[in-house]
Amino acid sequence: MPAVSLIVHLDGGPERARRCLEALAGLANEPSFEAVIVDDASPDLGELLGGLSGDVKVLRRERREGFLACAIAGAEAAGSEVLVLLRDAPLLDEGALGPLVGALESPDIAAAAGHPSGATGGVGDALPHPVSTHALALRRSDLDCLRAPLGAPAELELAAVCMELGQRGRVISVPAALAAPAGAAVTARRAPGEPAELTVVIPTLDATAPRVRACLAAVAANTSAPHQVVLVDNGSPPQGFSAPVNAGLRAVDTPYAVVMNDDVEVMEGWWEPLRAALDGGAAVAFPLTIDGVMREDFAAWCFGLTAATIAAMSHAPAEFFDPALRIWFQDSDLLVRLREIGRPPLLVRASHIRHALSATVRSEDPELRAWIEATIAADRAAFERKHPAVSVV
Repeated sequence: MPAVSLIVHLDGGPERARRCLEALAGLANEPSFEAVIVDDASPDLGELLGGLSGDVKVLRRERREGFLACAIAGAEAAGSEVLVLLRDAPLLDEGALGPLVGALESPDIAAAAGHPSGATGGVGDALPHPVSTHALALRRSDLDCLRAPLGAPAELELAAVCMELGQRGRVISVPAALAAPAGAAVTARRAPGEPAELTVVIPTLDATAPRVRACLAAVAANTSAPHQVVLVDNGSPPQGFSAPVNAGLRAVDTPYAVVMNDDVEVMEGWWEPLRAALDGGAAVAFPLTIDGVMREDFAAWCFGLTAATIAAMSHAPAEFFDPALRIWFQDSDLLVRLREIGRPPLLVRASHIRHALSATVRSEDPELRAWIEATIAADRAAFERKHPAVSVV
């Protein structure tokens, strides 16, 4: 039995994940270890994880669950009495595990946290707080301390775990255990100056939200064509869906555009089939949503169109969607208009995405929720006035 089980949470980004796994492969032979990799419904890690071998377990989640839920699943599948939770695909130093395991030999220590720099600092310098770590070692017997914080906000999950463990003993930083954040530098993914062919428009209420970061990471990792992203943050105050999409489409200066919700994650090879459908004459083309709810008439949480369609099918000059339909039914309006000209949206089954089903609209904020519900009711009335012969559900 290995002395340590490394629980590795991965949520996308092939280069970042590859660097993390290469660092694990370079760890010292002692203490012995196994790696339990939990793939948190990543859209782009299939090829990388499929090629792994050796003392590695790979668990795949069907839907995005977050760090803590995946850490629990990995811990339950682990075979060692010492667990090291790795978040954000860190780079472990070759000798990081020994100091972490050694710290737990003291019965008054409940958890040991890796150090982001490996240095102790100068006189008067404080060690980084354990909650800032990317590698946390604990005993398997304290696994319930992972379950208790379920439901904590994502950015506070590790802090909540440390609080629970703190009731069992001390939670300390270990300067000798280097666990550096992956922090891959941003570099040009295409030749500088190459013209973009695609603009991806993403409206959101919070450009810093984890789902937005996941959406952007998936676009960056899985879009081979030269592209640009227009991220429209309309949360101060919220404006709905039509207004930010219209603003984003006004910025399009490429032959093609894609509009997607901020909770969409595109998968490898998603763009080429959509482009082929548009080149073949489709006015609007949309991908197949896997592992979730799917509408085959028009799944408008992600759809592609050409600059010509933007010009021809806009509700009014510079307004692609009808501004009177602020949150809901703008896709139904577009669907009706496309059907009237005999060019309904085309489902492209060779293009795949995942979708969290309108997480923003399901907001738990009471004021936002009340505004959303009132606005949707007004949108329904506006749609029924515009299309009295069309029934809506």
